[in-house]
Amino acid sequence: MHCSHTASESSQLLLAGIPCSFTEIVGEIVRFSGLPRETAEHRVWMEALQLGWNVTDDVKRFRATPHRFDENMRLLYRDGDGFIFETLVFWARPFRRKWTVHALDRIILYARSCGINLSTLRVLILGDGTGNDSIFLAQNGLNVDFFEVPGSKTYEFAVKRFRSRGLLDGRIHVLKSYEDCLSGQYDAVISFEVLEHLPEPHKAISDLRAMLKHGGIALVTEAFAYLADALPTHLESNRKYSGRTPILFLKNGMLLRWYSRDPLFKPMEFVKRRRPHLTDFVSILTDVPITRLWFFERMRALKRTSKSVVTGAMPWGP
Repeated sequence: MHCSHTASESSQLLLAGIPCSFTEIVGEIVRFSGLPRETAEHRVWMEALQLGWNVTDDVKRFRATPHRFDENMRLLYRDGDGFIFETLVFWARPFRRKWTVHALDRIILYARSCGINLSTLRVLILGDGTGNDSIFLAQNGLNVDFFEVPGSKTYEFAVKRFRSRGLLDGRIHVLKSYEDCLSGQYDAVISFEVLEHLPEPHKAISDLRAMLKHGGIALVTEAFAYLADALPTHLESNRKYSGRTPILFLKNGMLLRWYSRDPLFKPMEFVKRRRPHLTDFVSILTDVPITRLWFFERMRALKRTSKSVVTGAMPWGP
């Protein structure tokens, strides 16, 4: 397994037009959402001070239960606008942008190894929110299929951005049905911080395999371990998967081939195989950073279980 430390210099040069400063992000939101500038400025500022501020406010407005997927949470994804602020502000952080630069580098290497021109690759981005990853990759020569919750405010916002840049139905094609993703036609699928939001992440991982050609790659990040008041859409039911991502993918016929060291595991690259082999499991179990993470998360889970048992045994309750 090879782990790279740096991204290519060429891919860092094509961030032009993607808002990264406070003023640029506010301008983008005002332009495509219709919100008053004062409102946008306040909400961007609060998001910058506290990641998740806007989505947390949506949870209150829609009366969704934090860390649970229910009908109100479904409505939040469709009708809330908190993710517009969260995804734009979060993407502006240098360490977050590295994920996308790493992904571009890995896709370039994949194309070279296959002897394929970059512009002929089929690339799908799942859950890209306001579309910054799609815009970045399109500006760097890729043709991208974009999938986000159809009809949601975040989806509509992204589509307006693509259209204004002359990318819609050119470099970027917007998919309107999830079933359209499951065709086995993609060379690469990107899924950044999506799995922890889904009620059935194991099914989503199986679907990722169905989206790829044989030998295709999935570039993935996840945040199963992160449950906090500021991240109310991360599901508690998924915390048990923390530290197990490489094994979950391998059980679905996708082998971990590479991962970033800076930032660690953001992203990981999985390649579609016909079937897992014993040596594939051995390669994971002998990888020190992966086994260290697995052990750390198991200790955390044991600590939570022990605390719950002790608290439950107290006659006065928690």
